[in-house]
Amino acid sequence: MQTHLIYEEVINNVYRQKKRKRIIRVFPHKTAMSPTDEAAYFDTPPFPEFLPDFDEVHVSCTFTWDMRRAEFLQEQWQAITDKPVLLGGPAYNSPCHEFTPGMYVKRGVTFTSRGCVNQCGFCFVPRREGKIFEFPEIAAGYIIQDNNFLACSKRHKSKVYDMLKTQKGIEFRGGLESEFINDWDVEQMRGLRIKSLWMACDGPDRVQPFIKAIEKLKKAGFNRNKIYCYALIGDDMAENEARLRQIYEAGAMPFASLFQPEQRITYSKEWKDFQRQWCRPA
Repeated sequence: MQTHLIYEEVINNVYRQKKRKRIIRVFPHKTAMSPTDEAAYFDTPPFPEFLPDFDEVHVSCTFTWDMRRAEFLQEQWQAITDKPVLLGGPAYNSPCHEFTPGMYVKRGVTFTSRGCVNQCGFCFVPRREGKIFEFPEIAAGYIIQDNNFLACSKRHKSKVYDMLKTQKGIEFRGGLESEFINDWDVEQMRGLRIKSLWMACDGPDRVQPFIKAIEKLKKAGFNRNKIYCYALIGDDMAENEARLRQIYEAGAMPFASLFQPEQRITYSKEWKDFQRQWCRPA
């Protein structure tokens, strides 16, 4: 079995024909961002007669700890068809210089760029995707999932803001970086129908830049009902709790997330309870 057939040999072909091909997508698990159409599956295949017509199957894996299940699913789907069953996704460092709406994420979610300018030790994005790559065409959507949208060029961001003027219920879900929040971006956001702005504060050294950014957003009329903040936890509970309280007191809603390295950690009940307590606390 080919456990690592990622798109490299067929990358140009697949992306050129993706809109014409009938593709079944298979995922190890269902998440809030997963596609919801009839050609999206999250388990082993049903009887072939219950499947829609298709030309290819793509098994897409985001997290490294799901790779074993993804490879199992590839094997199971290949067993019922002689058509290509490809395995790829972020966990396999698949090429990501193109974005097709609704293909591997649900409709409404859009990526306008990939990569990140930072080199955070806990993050795989720069290693997998490199520095910022701006897509020349902006796919419409109301959930911006870029890893570091604010690090993009002003020209690119202008195109994205123009697209968002036609959207409602807008969410910046990728985690807006505090240092890049300036008066121009805040003014652009103020003119949009925004549901939520998601920021990040992943260590004690990030607290002061975060507080400065929150002040800019609050002056523009945003409050805790619209400002959320990812906070990486799992090392020092006292420091983590102090940082989460600072996030809340600054005017944002904390969203604690337990750090997971390439080899998944199993956390104690104490840590899991702590994370739940600080996951959108009342």
